[in-house]
Amino acid sequence: MNKKITIPGFTYFSEKNIYSGSINQVFNFKIYPGEKFNVVLWSGWKCLDKTPEENIIDKKDFEFNSDGLEELTAWIYDKYTETQK
Repeated sequence: MNKKITIPGFTYFSEKNIYSGSINQVFNFKIYPGEKFNVVLWSGWKCLDKTPEENIIDKKDFEFNSDGLEELTAWIYDKYTETQK
């Protein structure tokens, strides 16, 4: 399955907007802009604030630039693919 992840462009994040999304409504991600992009992945139907720690899949930082945004998008998809095995 080649599921496309829709994430806004770098301009959206340069305004310090946070973005969250999901794939199939159970693999979730939240992107925080700052000096770096901070990304959190979790599973389940609940929002991140209500998700138990055992449902956190991974967290990672990326450079805060267009290349970092491309890298984090690929990383999110790779992690999603790993959970489908």
